[in-house]
Amino acid sequence: MESKHKLWLGLGAVCMAGTMVSCAGSSGMDGMDHSAMAMSVSEGGEGGEGGEGGEGGEGGEGASSVASVSNDAVYLGQLGFIRGHLMVGVDLYRAGDRAAAETHMKHPEAEIYAALVPALNARGAPGFASELEALAVAVERRQPLSDVEAAYANLLQGIAAAEDVVEDPDAGLLGEVIVDLVSTAAAEYDIAAGDDLSLENAHEYQDSFGFMRVAYDVLDRIEAMGADAGVTGRMREQMDSIMPTWSGVQPPQQLPTQPAVLYGAASRIELAASGL
Repeated sequence: MESKHKLWLGLGAVCMAGTMVSCAGSSGMDGMDHSAMAMSVSEGGEGGEGGEGGEGGEGGEGASSVASVSNDAVYLGQLGFIRGHLMVGVDLYRAGDRAAAETHMKHPEAEIYAALVPALNARGAPGFASELEALAVAVERRQPLSDVEAAYANLLQGIAAAEDVVEDPDAGLLGEVIVDLVSTAAAEYDIAAGDDLSLENAHEYQDSFGFMRVAYDVLDRIEAMGADAGVTGRMREQMDSIMPTWSGVQPPQQLPTQPAVLYGAASRIELAASGL
């Protein structure tokens, strides 16, 4: 099996700078994930990829930390990634897949949140480390679902408080967040899919599903702001065209969509979002 590296949160940061097509438009790219802006060469030497701050150990979290301090879209995108991880983790717990749920709780706690701390501090935003740990512990200890739900609700309040320090984000800013989420969902799905579209990584499939769901939440918010309906309609059309890729939180053994299709939709979403 060909080795696949990850590109943590910085894939979206790079793409939001206007290079998404070159970052993610090629179906020949190896798998990527969502935490580092620094680019490196994969083991196979195919395509530029980034190192994940925790797992890949290629120094990415420092770069994403710097970006999230000064860039509101990157900051909100990182919080969106945390939301996506937790959403699928709690869904898995509800479905009785406690072991898989635990992996989704540890990921944001150990990696994404650590990279986000400088941005929280710089912005004077309230942290939510204790709430994140409380949910992770509840899942790890296999506590009753009611306890997990309570910890999750408390954590969502903490994330919302951190988001609220970005006062009155406009539609254009939130559009960048959607581009970040969708392009990273495409990259995560790429990791999940083998060359023959057989399932290689259930966790990354689940991540991509969670990020798409958060992207829809952000799009709902943009539409509620009264943004240009033609623009948001084109964005939703592209999202709707690829959403059937994910049949639910548990992936099938044979995936239905070529990653290039998702990358193409992400690039069209970026183009549409530029009109916000």
